[in-house]
Amino acid sequence: MFTPHVRPARQRHGNRRRRFFPARAGAVAASVLALVLTLPGTAAAAPGGLDATFSGDGKVLTSIAADDRANDLAVQPDGKIVSVGASVDESVAESRFALTRHHPDGTPDTDFGGDGTVTTAINNMGPSLQWSEAHAVALQADGKIVVVGSSWREFEDCCWFVVARYNPDGTLDNTFSGDGRVFADFDGPTEALDVAVDPVGRIVAAGYSGGRMAVLRLTGNGTPDTTFGGDGTVTANPAGPVLQEGGDGRALALQPDGKIVVGGQVGSTRFDFALMRFNADGGVDTSFDGDGIVRTDFGDYESVEGITLQPDGKIVAVGGSGGRFALARYLSNGAPDPTFDGNGRVITTGGAATDVVLQPSDGRIVVAGSNGPGGNFAVLRYNPDGGQDTGFGIGGLATADFGGGDTANGVALQRDGKIVAAGGGGANNDFALARFEGGGSPPAPAGVDLSVTKSGPTTVSIGDRPTYTVRVTNNSTTTSATNVSLTDTLTGVAVSVVSATTGSGTCTTTATTASCSLGTLAPGTTATVTVAAEPRATGTLTDRATVTAAQADPGSGNNTATATTTVDNARGCTRIGTSGNDTITGTSGNDVICALGGDDTVNAGNGNDTVHGGYGNDRIDGGSGNDTLTAGPGNDNLIGNSGSDNLNTVDNVSGNDTANGGLNTDTCTTDAGDTRLSCP
Repeated sequence: MFTPHVRPARQRHGNRRRRFFPARAGAVAASVLALVLTLPGTAAAAPGGLDATFSGDGKVLTSIAADDRANDLAVQPDGKIVSVGASVDESVAESRFALTRHHPDGTPDTDFGGDGTVTTAINNMGPSLQWSEAHAVALQADGKIVVVGSSWREFEDCCWFVVARYNPDGTLDNTFSGDGRVFADFDGPTEALDVAVDPVGRIVAAGYSGGRMAVLRLTGNGTPDTTFGGDGTVTANPAGPVLQEGGDGRALALQPDGKIVVGGQVGSTRFDFALMRFNADGGVDTSFDGDGIVRTDFGDYESVEGITLQPDGKIVAVGGSGGRFALARYLSNGAPDPTFDGNGRVITTGGAATDVVLQPSDGRIVVAGSNGPGGNFAVLRYNPDGGQDTGFGIGGLATADFGGGDTANGVALQRDGKIVAAGGGGANNDFALARFEGGGSPPAPAGVDLSVTKSGPTTVSIGDRPTYTVRVTNNSTTTSATNVSLTDTLTGVAVSVVSATTGSGTCTTTATTASCSLGTLAPGTTATVTVAAEPRATGTLTDRATVTAAQADPGSGNNTATATTTVDNARGCTRIGTSGNDTITGTSGNDVICALGGDDTVNAGNGNDTVHGGYGNDRIDGGSGNDTLTAGPGNDNLIGNSGSDNLNTVDNVSGNDTANGGLNTDTCTTDAGDTRLSCP
């Protein structure tokens, strides 16, 4: 059940006090790690060394209150670093969501909360005894910051699923559920532990409810997405039909096809790695290992704390196993990947994971955590085959000492390949950031993946106005495409572009070209352009559309689309106008005049003539003879003159046309309200 508000307090069970930064059920104590796939490169000195351009020594401590700790971080496109966690004030028995933002050089960003920090009393049950903790962060394409975590009241059962959204300046976004906060009740103790934003702007959060994995999906305005599980929520037991066992969810990753992979733990007294995959509608994906569930036993007490998807669809999961770093890689169908250390698993002494971020990579894996109780930030790097990267740090290990019991809880990569880790550290338990050299040359700026498709008629006739529908999509899951431009050009026969329209920007036209500025396309979004043309000759009409953006597009082969149309002369036109305002005079014979677009004046002359007015406000005089005059869209005036004429002003608009039969007996077909003169 989804409830977008705080639920009533549950019955107390003795003097059960939830302390700040509690150990998550089944987590390996005081040792956490995070996972990324690293960017390629070769230029930076001392891979794994602390980056002295970051606050002078590669480290930053931020004190907010008496006891602070970051649980996750994200790097904005402008290089600023957002970290989230909690800040506790024991004097009033309260902890709050806490956020910090730093410039790329490590200095606080004073545009964020005034001093680079923001705290939020996330609960609304009273002024004191309120406890909340932010566990994960995701960035929207518009710069807004989505944070998930948990909230509870002192001496009461844990907890509520919480999603909060902040504006880029650190204020709560009141367009999100009215006050920037959503509380979800799964009918049991719940926590949100990871979050992602999908390509269409929906927010997906994962965590646990009781002994089950819990997933919540919200629309962009904070309302439950009812296409997911019926009410925006899904819970599932990763133990499947096994009795007396349960589990939870701690990490998630979104596949390009909309499926959701959730990682956590499963068991009763001893827990194993657990992965579940859900379809886009919330149903369990039974194509994943047969029942949607994968369980991996490393032989100790284990849990998945971070997962990511490789470009080839393989799934990398990291966590802890009895005080050791545990890594596993799976094929897309859930089977262990035998190319990863022979059996899909790697164990290294010391750690357990909490966060994951995916970047374009060479397949190397970075794990961050602590090198033991009372230890330091630790970063380990592995090669794609699971072996440790001995060219990183000392034998594949790099550390940062903040002078206390330091633990890195989250890790991210900058565009230049440097590694940023966030957690808790220092003698006074503060927000801690460390930046390490990634090694290698800076990668190219993040690219996009634009594609363009085009549809249109295969055959038209002179006098028709064919329309082509062009769709431009940004297929990237991470990067917005800016300054998107579309150029659509018609060639092959005499033709005119008569209009180009879009709901995503502006278009201008010349005789044969439409140029559209489509602005910014967020990941996964599509802009549609409609182009109308008017051919004046028979043959093959080619319509070619090309899209570009400010960002590089490595896969530019789908940036152009072409449609071809055969133009015939089914109307038998003998005199053809243009798309402009024409004056056309017929001959003394029997003419077929196709005036096309524009505000035209047609004098058909002698003979039994057929006139097609086309688009525009036309005046058509049939002259002598038995003529057939057909209006088109626009305000038209048809005059039969002498002869027995057939006049047709039907354009499904009432009262805009005039049909004047003239002399003799004429036939007039009109819309209701059109003016009829000398018509029976």
